[in-house]
Amino acid sequence: MPKRFLVLLALVPLLACSERASDTVVADPVPCQVEGMRNCAQVGDVLIGGQPSQAALEYLAAQGYQTIVSTRGVQEVEWDERAAVEGLGMTFVSIPMESPVSAITDEQVAGLADVMEQHQGPTLLHCGSGNRVSGLWGVWLAEHRGVEADEALRLAELAGMTGVRPVVERRLGAVAVAP
Repeated sequence: MPKRFLVLLALVPLLACSERASDTVVADPVPCQVEGMRNCAQVGDVLIGGQPSQAALEYLAAQGYQTIVSTRGVQEVEWDERAAVEGLGMTFVSIPMESPVSAITDEQVAGLADVMEQHQGPTLLHCGSGNRVSGLWGVWLAEHRGVEADEALRLAELAGMTGVRPVVERRLGAVAVAP
């Protein structure tokens, strides 16, 4: 074999490793404002925050949002969010999480992973305040994107995670990191 070919073969594993490492880089969530929502943070084409009003859903539909993911239980919302979302031509996904959260389940993480793998275009992830869904997003980052636990916790906090942090730490086996 020519030496040039052997050198290229030797570099292939290094290139593969460096690509995988770059896949774990996630931009910091950036605070944003959407009228009719609170605690909004934007990460690429993903918006994370609290419960949107019907007017906020109309605004998001007009902005090209295609998928709305709610981690709220149906008993938590006084109106039919699924009907409103679907009536606006968007897809509604429910990944119910208890409130307060005592655990983040494999099913919840798998549900978010399915959405994140299949989403094509702007997506909203929400709960009541942004806390639960940010924690779930942080777990997804660690378990499905390979983000280190401490970094996933930091990103989740920037996205709105507050009180659910101990549950996320327990799930990730992470030691508390100073804020």
